[in-house]
Amino acid sequence: MKQTWTHTTERYRYATRADFPAFDELLSDPEVGRWLWFTPLPPDGVAQFFGPLVDRQLEQLANGERPLTAVIVVEDEHGGFLGQGAVVEVPMSPNGFEIGFQLMQRAWGRGVGTRLGQFLCAYAIEYGGAFRIEGECVEGNAGSAALLTKLGLRLEGTRPAYRLKEETRHTALFFGNEVERLDTAAFGAVAEHAGMR
Repeated sequence: MKQTWTHTTERYRYATRADFPAFDELLSDPEVGRWLWFTPLPPDGVAQFFGPLVDRQLEQLANGERPLTAVIVVEDEHGGFLGQGAVVEVPMSPNGFEIGFQLMQRAWGRGVGTRLGQFLCAYAIEYGGAFRIEGECVEGNAGSAALLTKLGLRLEGTRPAYRLKEETRHTALFFGNEVERLDTAAFGAVAEHAGMR
């Protein structure tokens, strides 16, 4: 079963616990964390949050199953850590998936986020038979909002004061769309190039 993919100049693979120090460095960066409602993390926060997800996906892979909720590492062509993304099954939404992503500052402005977003959407479609894809960011995070929109997701609603971060409440923006309304040819090209098919 394929567990590593290459698309353009980036490589994608399933995360392991060995990646947690890099996750911690990523999420400890104040410029990355300023838009993340779940940071700053407590000691061992990365292991507490990502550990069960990563352990579950590794167990599924060991059993020959493709994880539909997956934590993905994105690296440069030399194996340098650029960030991470996730595809998560949405409870009570059959074939619904949420995508999320965080990138190191050195990956900003280079198209890495766009390509990672395309990869995550292609993963949900090719491996999960996605009917619908969604994503969330907090109000003011223009970069993530623009990326979600570029992927074809529409702003479907807001929840004022929904996310609490360091004693301040932030409005959450919810994006989504049905796969049939997305540019499936573009995601198909990503899947073909990355070797998902």
